[in-house]
Amino acid sequence: MMLLAPLVLSALQAAAPPSDRVAKVERWLSIVQHHVPGTNDEGVREIAAWDPAELSQLFVDLQSLATLMRAPGRVLYYRPRGSRQDVRLYTQTQAARMNVLACVAGGIIASDPECLRRKAGTELTEDLSRLAMLSFDARGVGADNYILKYGALLHTDVALFAPDTAVPLSSGGPGPQRFRVDMADGQPTSIHQSAVHWEISRMLLDEVRPTRAGKPAPGRDDMVHDWYIATAAFMQYFVHYDTTHLERARQLFPNDRDILFLCATQHAIYATPRIQNVAKTVVLPSGYFMQMSGDREELRQSQALLRRALTVDSQFAEGRVRLGRVLALQRQFAEAERELNEAIPALEDRPNQYYAQLFLGSVEESLGKFDAAKSAYERAASLYPSAQSPLVALAQLARRRGDRAGALRTMEILFALPGDAEGRRDPWWTFDTWHARDAEDRLVELWQQFQQEPPQ
Repeated sequence: MMLLAPLVLSALQAAAPPSDRVAKVERWLSIVQHHVPGTNDEGVREIAAWDPAELSQLFVDLQSLATLMRAPGRVLYYRPRGSRQDVRLYTQTQAARMNVLACVAGGIIASDPECLRRKAGTELTEDLSRLAMLSFDARGVGADNYILKYGALLHTDVALFAPDTAVPLSSGGPGPQRFRVDMADGQPTSIHQSAVHWEISRMLLDEVRPTRAGKPAPGRDDMVHDWYIATAAFMQYFVHYDTTHLERARQLFPNDRDILFLCATQHAIYATPRIQNVAKTVVLPSGYFMQMSGDREELRQSQALLRRALTVDSQFAEGRVRLGRVLALQRQFAEAERELNEAIPALEDRPNQYYAQLFLGSVEESLGKFDAAKSAYERAASLYPSAQSPLVALAQLARRRGDRAGALRTMEILFALPGDAEGRRDPWWTFDTWHARDAEDRLVELWQQFQQEPPQ
Protein backbone atom coordinates (compact mmCIF):
# COMPACT_ATOMS: atom_id res chain seq x y z
CA MET A 1 0.00 0.00 0.00
CA MET A 2 1.11 3.54 -0.47
CA LEU A 3 0.12 7.03 0.53
CA LEU A 4 1.25 9.96 -1.55
CA ALA A 5 2.60 12.84 0.49
CA PRO A 6 2.89 15.92 -1.68
CA LEU A 7 5.07 18.95 -1.33
CA VAL A 8 4.74 21.27 -4.32
CA LEU A 9 7.50 23.83 -4.76
CA SER A 10 7.31 26.93 -6.92
CA ALA A 11 7.84 25.88 -10.52
CA LEU A 12 10.54 28.50 -11.06
CA GLN A 13 12.63 28.45 -7.88
CA ALA A 14 15.68 26.48 -8.92
CA ALA A 15 18.98 27.31 -10.50
CA ALA A 16 19.29 27.43 -14.28
CA PRO A 17 18.49 24.01 -15.78
CA PRO A 18 20.82 21.89 -17.92
CA SER A 19 21.64 22.90 -21.49
CA ASP A 20 19.84 19.93 -23.06
CA ARG A 21 16.45 20.81 -21.57
CA VAL A 22 14.97 22.04 -24.86
CA ALA A 23 16.20 18.92 -26.63
CA LYS A 24 14.34 16.90 -24.02
CA VAL A 25 11.14 18.83 -24.76
CA GLU A 26 11.60 18.09 -28.45
CA ARG A 27 12.14 14.41 -27.67
CA TRP A 28 9.00 14.47 -25.52
CA LEU A 29 6.97 15.89 -28.41
CA SER A 30 8.16 13.05 -30.60
CA ILE A 31 7.22 10.43 -28.01
CA VAL A 32 3.75 11.94 -27.56
CA GLN A 33 2.83 11.78 -31.23
CA HIS A 34 3.97 8.16 -31.60
CA HIS A 35 2.43 6.87 -28.36
CA VAL A 36 -0.85 4.96 -28.54
CA PRO A 37 -2.83 5.81 -25.39
CA GLY A 38 -3.48 2.83 -23.17
CA THR A 39 -0.37 0.91 -24.21
CA ASN A 40 2.91 0.23 -22.44
CA ASP A 41 5.06 1.04 -25.45
CA GLU A 42 8.66 2.13 -25.92
CA GLY A 43 7.74 5.76 -25.31
CA VAL A 44 6.23 4.92 -21.92
CA ARG A 45 9.32 2.95 -20.96
CA GLU A 46 11.63 5.74 -22.08
CA ILE A 47 9.81 8.41 -20.10
CA ALA A 48 9.68 6.08 -17.07
CA ALA A 49 13.48 5.91 -17.11
CA TRP A 50 13.82 9.68 -16.67
CA ASP A 51 14.69 10.46 -13.06
CA PRO A 52 12.50 12.65 -10.80
CA ALA A 53 14.78 15.69 -11.20
CA GLU A 54 14.53 15.48 -15.01
CA LEU A 55 10.76 15.17 -14.81
CA SER A 56 10.57 18.09 -12.42
CA GLN A 57 12.48 20.15 -14.97
CA LEU A 58 10.24 18.85 -17.75
CA PHE A 59 7.20 20.07 -15.80
CA VAL A 60 8.55 23.63 -15.94
CA ASP A 61 9.45 23.41 -19.60
CA LEU A 62 6.07 21.98 -20.58
CA GLN A 63 4.42 24.81 -18.66
CA SER A 64 6.51 27.17 -20.76
CA LEU A 65 5.57 25.31 -23.94
CA ALA A 66 1.87 25.66 -23.13
CA THR A 67 2.33 29.39 -22.51
CA LEU A 68 4.23 29.93 -25.76
CA MET A 69 1.66 27.92 -27.73
CA ARG A 70 -0.85 30.67 -26.93
CA ALA A 71 1.62 33.60 -26.86
CA PRO A 72 4.61 32.94 -29.15
CA GLY A 73 7.51 35.30 -28.59
CA ARG A 74 6.72 35.96 -24.96
CA VAL A 75 9.82 36.24 -22.79
CA LEU A 76 9.63 33.97 -19.75
CA TYR A 77 11.30 34.70 -16.43
CA TYR A 78 11.93 33.02 -13.10
CA ARG A 79 13.29 34.29 -9.79
CA PRO A 80 16.19 32.31 -8.30
CA ARG A 81 15.92 31.41 -4.65
CA GLY A 82 17.14 34.26 -2.46
CA SER A 83 17.21 36.76 -5.31
CA ARG A 84 15.12 39.89 -5.77
CA GLN A 85 15.50 40.01 -9.52
CA ASP A 86 13.87 37.97 -12.24
CA VAL A 87 16.10 36.12 -14.66
CA ARG A 88 15.25 34.87 -18.14
CA LEU A 89 14.16 31.27 -18.04
CA TYR A 90 15.89 30.46 -21.33
CA THR A 91 18.95 31.63 -23.19
CA GLN A 92 18.34 33.34 -26.52
CA THR A 93 19.10 30.12 -28.40
CA GLN A 94 16.88 28.03 -26.12
CA ALA A 95 14.04 30.56 -26.36
CA ALA A 96 14.21 30.55 -30.16
CA ARG A 97 13.89 26.76 -30.30
CA MET A 98 11.15 26.69 -27.65
CA ASN A 99 9.14 29.11 -29.77
CA VAL A 100 9.50 26.88 -32.82
CA LEU A 101 8.33 23.90 -30.77
CA ALA A 102 5.40 25.94 -29.44
CA CYS A 103 4.37 27.01 -32.95
CA VAL A 104 4.36 23.34 -33.96
CA ALA A 105 2.57 22.06 -30.84
CA GLY A 106 -0.09 24.76 -31.11
CA GLY A 107 -0.83 24.05 -34.76
CA ILE A 108 -0.16 27.70 -35.58
CA ILE A 109 3.06 27.45 -37.54
CA ALA A 110 1.45 28.76 -40.73
CA SER A 111 -1.09 31.15 -39.19
CA ASP A 112 0.36 33.01 -36.21
CA PRO A 113 2.19 36.25 -37.10
CA GLU A 114 4.98 35.60 -34.62
CA CYS A 115 5.52 32.06 -35.94
CA LEU A 116 5.61 33.41 -39.49
CA ARG A 117 8.03 36.18 -38.52
CA ARG A 118 10.36 33.61 -36.97
CA LYS A 119 10.06 31.40 -40.09
CA ALA A 120 9.42 28.50 -37.74
CA GLY A 121 8.30 26.29 -40.59
CA THR A 122 11.82 26.21 -42.03
CA GLU A 123 13.36 24.57 -38.95
CA LEU A 124 11.38 21.35 -38.73
CA THR A 125 12.46 17.75 -38.50
CA GLU A 126 10.28 15.07 -40.05
CA ASP A 127 8.69 14.42 -36.65
CA LEU A 128 7.96 18.10 -36.09
CA SER A 129 6.41 18.44 -39.54
CA ARG A 130 4.14 15.52 -38.75
CA LEU A 131 3.27 17.03 -35.36
CA ALA A 132 2.41 20.37 -36.96
CA MET A 133 -0.18 18.59 -39.07
CA LEU A 134 -1.57 16.62 -36.11
CA SER A 135 -1.83 19.76 -33.99
CA PHE A 136 -3.54 21.74 -36.73
CA ASP A 137 -5.96 18.88 -37.42
CA ALA A 138 -6.63 18.65 -33.64
CA ARG A 139 -7.31 14.90 -33.92
CA GLY A 140 -10.80 15.25 -32.54
CA VAL A 141 -9.75 16.97 -29.30
CA GLY A 142 -10.87 20.44 -30.35
CA ALA A 143 -9.13 23.82 -30.50
CA ASP A 144 -5.35 23.50 -29.96
CA ASN A 145 -5.58 20.78 -27.34
CA TYR A 146 -3.83 17.98 -29.22
CA ILE A 147 -0.47 18.07 -27.46
CA LEU A 148 -2.12 18.85 -24.11
CA LYS A 149 -4.47 15.89 -24.10
CA TYR A 150 -2.20 13.35 -25.74
CA GLY A 151 0.67 14.49 -23.52
CA ALA A 152 -1.46 14.06 -20.41
CA LEU A 153 -2.45 10.57 -21.56
CA LEU A 154 1.21 9.66 -22.11
CA HIS A 155 2.13 10.54 -18.53
CA THR A 156 -1.01 8.83 -17.30
CA ASP A 157 0.16 5.62 -18.97
CA VAL A 158 3.63 5.98 -17.45
CA ALA A 159 2.04 6.32 -14.01
CA LEU A 160 -0.23 3.33 -14.66
CA PHE A 161 2.12 0.90 -16.38
CA ALA A 162 5.66 1.71 -15.26
CA PRO A 163 6.66 0.87 -11.69
CA ASP A 164 7.74 3.88 -9.66
CA THR A 165 11.46 3.57 -8.93
CA ALA A 166 12.35 4.26 -5.32
CA VAL A 167 14.64 7.29 -5.30
CA PRO A 168 16.08 8.77 -2.08
CA LEU A 169 14.62 12.08 -0.95
CA SER A 170 16.26 15.11 -2.52
CA SER A 171 15.51 18.71 -3.37
CA GLY A 172 16.50 18.30 -7.01
CA GLY A 173 14.44 19.78 -9.81
CA PRO A 174 12.81 23.19 -10.16
CA GLY A 175 9.23 21.95 -10.56
CA PRO A 176 6.89 20.15 -8.17
CA GLN A 177 8.29 17.47 -5.88
CA ARG A 178 6.34 14.34 -4.98
CA PHE A 179 7.18 12.05 -2.12
CA ARG A 180 5.59 8.74 -1.33
CA VAL A 181 5.04 6.89 1.90
CA ASP A 182 4.77 3.13 1.46
CA MET A 183 3.02 1.17 4.18
CA ALA A 184 1.98 -2.32 5.16
CA ASP A 185 -0.35 -3.47 7.95
CA GLY A 186 -0.76 0.07 9.24
CA GLN A 187 2.97 0.72 9.48
CA PRO A 188 5.10 3.01 7.29
CA THR A 189 7.77 0.99 5.50
CA SER A 190 9.60 3.59 3.40
CA ILE A 191 9.61 7.21 2.26
CA HIS A 192 11.06 8.11 -1.10
CA GLN A 193 10.81 10.55 -3.95
CA SER A 194 8.29 9.77 -6.63
CA ALA A 195 8.02 10.87 -10.26
CA VAL A 196 5.63 13.74 -11.03
CA HIS A 197 3.66 12.14 -13.87
CA TRP A 198 0.26 12.96 -12.34
CA GLU A 199 1.37 16.56 -11.79
CA ILE A 200 2.43 16.89 -15.43
CA SER A 201 -0.86 15.41 -16.62
CA ARG A 202 -2.93 17.76 -14.48
CA MET A 203 -0.88 20.79 -15.52
CA LEU A 204 -1.35 20.02 -19.21
CA LEU A 205 -5.08 19.43 -18.85
CA ASP A 206 -5.42 22.70 -16.93
CA GLU A 207 -4.55 24.44 -20.23
CA VAL A 208 -7.34 22.80 -22.27
CA ARG A 209 -9.69 25.31 -23.83
CA PRO A 210 -12.91 25.06 -25.90
CA THR A 211 -11.84 27.36 -28.75
CA ARG A 212 -8.56 28.61 -30.13
CA ALA A 213 -9.44 32.14 -29.10
CA GLY A 214 -10.81 31.27 -25.68
CA LYS A 215 -9.27 30.97 -22.25
CA PRO A 216 -8.43 27.61 -20.66
CA ALA A 217 -11.61 25.99 -19.34
CA PRO A 218 -10.83 22.39 -18.35
CA GLY A 219 -13.96 22.25 -16.21
CA ARG A 220 -16.06 22.43 -19.39
CA ASP A 221 -14.28 19.59 -21.18
CA ASP A 222 -15.74 16.07 -21.25
CA MET A 223 -12.37 14.35 -21.70
CA VAL A 224 -10.90 16.15 -18.68
CA HIS A 225 -13.95 15.14 -16.65
CA ASP A 226 -13.69 11.50 -17.69
CA TRP A 227 -9.92 11.49 -17.10
CA TYR A 228 -10.26 12.67 -13.50
CA ILE A 229 -12.89 10.08 -12.64
CA ALA A 230 -11.06 7.20 -14.32
CA THR A 231 -7.67 8.03 -12.82
CA ALA A 232 -9.02 8.77 -9.33
CA ALA A 233 -10.91 5.46 -9.37
CA PHE A 234 -7.75 3.69 -10.52
CA MET A 235 -5.76 5.20 -7.66
CA GLN A 236 -8.26 4.09 -5.05
CA TYR A 237 -8.72 0.63 -6.55
CA PHE A 238 -4.98 0.02 -6.37
CA VAL A 239 -4.61 1.75 -2.99
CA HIS A 240 -2.67 4.77 -4.23
CA TYR A 241 -4.02 7.80 -2.40
CA ASP A 242 -3.47 11.33 -3.71
CA THR A 243 -5.38 14.15 -2.05
CA THR A 244 -4.14 16.80 -4.49
CA HIS A 245 -5.56 14.87 -7.43
CA LEU A 246 -9.05 14.74 -5.95
CA GLU A 247 -8.96 18.33 -4.75
CA ARG A 248 -8.25 19.52 -8.26
CA ALA A 249 -11.00 17.30 -9.64
CA ARG A 250 -13.50 18.82 -7.21
CA GLN A 251 -12.38 22.37 -8.03
CA LEU A 252 -13.07 21.73 -11.70
CA PHE A 253 -16.26 19.70 -11.25
CA PRO A 254 -17.74 20.77 -7.89
CA ASN A 255 -21.18 19.26 -8.51
CA ASP A 256 -20.21 15.97 -10.11
CA ARG A 257 -21.68 13.00 -8.24
CA ASP A 258 -18.87 10.57 -8.99
CA ILE A 259 -16.09 12.97 -8.05
CA LEU A 260 -17.84 13.91 -4.82
CA PHE A 261 -18.23 10.20 -4.10
CA LEU A 262 -14.55 9.42 -4.73
CA CYS A 263 -13.51 12.35 -2.53
CA ALA A 264 -15.81 11.07 0.21
CA THR A 265 -14.54 7.49 0.05
CA GLN A 266 -10.93 8.66 0.31
CA HIS A 267 -11.71 10.72 3.41
CA ALA A 268 -13.42 7.66 4.93
CA ILE A 269 -10.37 5.52 4.15
CA TYR A 270 -8.12 8.14 5.72
CA ALA A 271 -10.19 7.79 8.90
CA THR A 272 -9.41 4.05 9.21
CA PRO A 273 -7.05 2.97 12.00
CA ARG A 274 -4.42 1.60 9.61
CA ILE A 275 -4.06 4.95 7.80
CA GLN A 276 -4.29 7.02 10.96
CA ASN A 277 -1.57 4.91 12.55
CA VAL A 278 0.75 5.61 9.63
CA ALA A 279 0.09 9.34 9.93
CA LYS A 280 0.94 9.22 13.64
CA THR A 281 4.08 7.11 13.36
CA VAL A 282 5.75 8.14 10.11
CA VAL A 283 8.75 10.46 10.51
CA LEU A 284 8.86 12.95 7.64
CA PRO A 285 11.79 15.20 6.76
CA SER A 286 11.58 18.77 7.97
CA GLY A 287 9.23 20.86 5.85
CA TYR A 288 7.14 17.98 4.52
CA PHE A 289 3.64 17.00 5.55
CA MET A 290 0.84 14.56 4.85
CA GLN A 291 -2.47 15.98 3.69
CA MET A 292 -4.59 14.25 6.27
CA SER A 293 -6.63 15.15 9.34
CA GLY A 294 -7.57 13.10 12.40
CA ASP A 295 -10.18 10.37 12.09
CA ARG A 296 -13.07 12.51 13.34
CA GLU A 297 -12.42 15.30 10.86
CA GLU A 298 -11.92 12.84 8.00
CA LEU A 299 -15.29 11.23 8.80
CA ARG A 300 -16.95 14.63 9.04
CA GLN A 301 -15.64 15.58 5.61
CA SER A 302 -16.67 12.22 4.16
CA GLN A 303 -20.20 12.66 5.52
CA ALA A 304 -20.51 16.18 4.07
CA LEU A 305 -19.31 15.04 0.62
CA LEU A 306 -21.63 12.03 0.57
CA ARG A 307 -24.59 14.24 1.41
CA ARG A 308 -23.63 16.54 -1.45
CA ALA A 309 -23.37 13.57 -3.82
CA LEU A 310 -26.86 12.47 -2.75
CA THR A 311 -28.15 15.99 -3.28
CA VAL A 312 -26.92 15.72 -6.86
CA ASP A 313 -28.41 12.21 -7.25
CA SER A 314 -30.89 11.16 -4.58
CA GLN A 315 -31.19 7.70 -6.22
CA PHE A 316 -27.51 6.92 -5.66
CA ALA A 317 -27.98 3.87 -3.45
CA GLU A 318 -24.30 2.95 -3.17
CA GLY A 319 -23.52 6.44 -1.92
CA ARG A 320 -26.28 6.06 0.66
CA VAL A 321 -24.73 2.80 1.92
CA ARG A 322 -21.40 4.57 2.39
CA LEU A 323 -23.16 7.45 4.16
CA GLY A 324 -24.84 4.98 6.51
CA ARG A 325 -21.47 3.48 7.34
CA VAL A 326 -19.86 6.88 7.99
CA LEU A 327 -22.76 7.95 10.18
CA ALA A 328 -22.49 4.74 12.18
CA LEU A 329 -18.76 5.29 12.71
CA GLN A 330 -19.68 8.68 14.19
CA ARG A 331 -22.25 6.97 16.44
CA GLN A 332 -25.16 8.66 14.66
CA PHE A 333 -27.02 5.35 14.68
CA ALA A 334 -30.59 6.53 14.11
CA GLU A 335 -29.57 8.46 10.98
CA ALA A 336 -27.45 5.56 9.80
CA GLU A 337 -30.41 3.20 10.19
CA ARG A 338 -32.61 5.45 8.05
CA GLU A 339 -30.01 5.78 5.29
CA LEU A 340 -29.30 2.05 5.13
CA ASN A 341 -32.97 1.06 5.11
CA GLU A 342 -33.60 3.53 2.29
CA ALA A 343 -30.65 2.23 0.27
CA ILE A 344 -31.28 -1.52 0.55
CA PRO A 345 -34.29 -1.86 -1.80
CA ALA A 346 -32.43 -0.02 -4.60
CA LEU A 347 -29.16 -1.95 -4.47
CA GLU A 348 -28.50 -4.17 -7.47
CA ASP A 349 -25.12 -5.81 -6.84
CA ARG A 350 -24.57 -8.46 -4.20
CA PRO A 351 -21.48 -6.97 -2.52
CA ASN A 352 -23.29 -3.70 -1.77
CA GLN A 353 -26.36 -5.61 -0.56
CA TYR A 354 -24.02 -7.53 1.72
CA TYR A 355 -22.34 -4.36 3.04
CA ALA A 356 -25.70 -2.74 3.68
CA GLN A 357 -27.03 -5.71 5.67
CA LEU A 358 -23.79 -6.06 7.61
CA PHE A 359 -23.76 -2.37 8.51
CA LEU A 360 -27.47 -2.38 9.31
CA GLY A 361 -26.95 -5.30 11.67
CA SER A 362 -24.23 -3.38 13.51
CA VAL A 363 -26.41 -0.27 13.71
CA GLU A 364 -29.45 -2.19 15.00
CA GLU A 365 -27.25 -3.85 17.60
CA SER A 366 -25.94 -0.46 18.73
CA LEU A 367 -29.54 0.73 19.04
CA GLY A 368 -30.40 -2.29 21.18
CA LYS A 369 -32.64 -3.83 18.49
CA PHE A 370 -31.15 -7.29 18.80
CA ASP A 371 -33.77 -9.21 16.83
CA ALA A 372 -33.48 -6.79 13.91
CA ALA A 373 -29.69 -7.00 14.14
CA LYS A 374 -29.81 -10.81 14.01
CA SER A 375 -32.05 -10.72 10.96
CA ALA A 376 -29.74 -8.29 9.15
CA TYR A 377 -26.63 -10.36 9.93
CA GLU A 378 -28.42 -13.50 8.72
CA ARG A 379 -29.36 -11.79 5.46
CA ALA A 380 -25.72 -10.83 4.98
CA ALA A 381 -24.66 -14.42 5.67
CA SER A 382 -27.18 -15.74 3.15
CA LEU A 383 -25.66 -13.54 0.44
CA TYR A 384 -22.16 -14.96 1.06
CA PRO A 385 -22.41 -18.20 3.06
CA SER A 386 -18.63 -18.63 3.20
CA ALA A 387 -17.98 -15.10 4.52
CA GLN A 388 -16.77 -14.98 8.09
CA SER A 389 -17.80 -11.42 9.04
CA PRO A 390 -21.56 -12.02 9.52
CA LEU A 391 -20.87 -15.28 11.38
CA VAL A 392 -18.52 -13.51 13.78
CA ALA A 393 -21.13 -10.79 14.26
CA LEU A 394 -23.88 -13.35 14.92
CA ALA A 395 -21.71 -15.19 17.45
CA GLN A 396 -20.88 -11.99 19.27
CA LEU A 397 -24.54 -10.94 19.27
CA ALA A 398 -25.60 -14.31 20.70
CA ARG A 399 -23.01 -14.06 23.43
CA ARG A 400 -24.10 -10.49 24.21
CA ARG A 401 -27.66 -11.76 24.63
CA GLY A 402 -26.52 -14.55 26.94
CA ASP A 403 -27.13 -17.26 24.33
CA ARG A 404 -23.94 -19.27 24.83
CA ALA A 405 -25.25 -22.30 22.93
CA GLY A 406 -26.23 -20.16 19.96
CA ALA A 407 -22.80 -18.52 19.94
CA LEU A 408 -21.09 -21.93 19.94
CA ARG A 409 -23.26 -23.22 17.11
CA THR A 410 -22.38 -20.20 15.00
CA MET A 411 -18.69 -20.59 15.77
CA GLU A 412 -18.84 -24.23 14.68
CA ILE A 413 -20.16 -23.06 11.30
CA LEU A 414 -17.35 -20.49 11.17
CA PHE A 415 -14.65 -23.05 11.95
CA ALA A 416 -16.03 -25.38 9.29
CA LEU A 417 -15.48 -22.84 6.52
CA PRO A 418 -12.79 -23.70 3.94
CA GLY A 419 -9.27 -22.91 5.07
CA ASP A 420 -8.18 -21.10 1.92
CA ALA A 421 -8.97 -17.44 1.31
CA GLU A 422 -10.76 -18.11 -1.98
CA GLY A 423 -12.98 -20.72 -0.37
CA ARG A 424 -14.06 -18.34 2.39
CA ARG A 425 -14.41 -15.20 0.29
CA ASP A 426 -15.66 -12.24 2.25
CA PRO A 427 -16.53 -8.99 0.42
CA TRP A 428 -15.63 -7.10 3.59
CA TRP A 429 -11.97 -7.61 2.68
CA THR A 430 -12.43 -5.47 -0.42
CA PHE A 431 -14.79 -2.84 0.97
CA ASP A 432 -12.22 -0.05 0.60
CA THR A 433 -11.77 -0.76 -3.13
CA TRP A 434 -15.17 -2.09 -4.28
CA HIS A 435 -16.55 1.39 -4.99
CA ALA A 436 -13.79 1.83 -7.64
CA ARG A 437 -14.38 -1.53 -9.33
CA ASP A 438 -15.13 0.08 -12.70
CA ALA A 439 -11.77 1.90 -12.88
CA GLU A 440 -10.40 -0.28 -15.68
CA ASP A 441 -13.58 0.02 -17.75
CA ARG A 442 -13.48 3.80 -17.39
CA LEU A 443 -9.86 3.91 -18.51
CA VAL A 444 -10.58 1.72 -21.52
CA GLU A 445 -13.45 3.99 -22.56
CA LEU A 446 -11.15 6.99 -22.22
CA TRP A 447 -8.34 5.40 -24.24
CA GLN A 448 -10.63 4.27 -27.02
CA GLN A 449 -11.40 7.87 -27.91
CA PHE A 450 -7.69 8.47 -28.59
CA GLN A 451 -6.56 5.24 -30.22
CA GLN A 452 -7.36 6.18 -33.79
CA GLU A 453 -4.47 5.94 -36.23
CA PRO A 454 -2.90 9.36 -36.92
CA PRO A 455 -2.82 10.56 -40.52
CA GLN A 456 0.30 9.71 -42.53
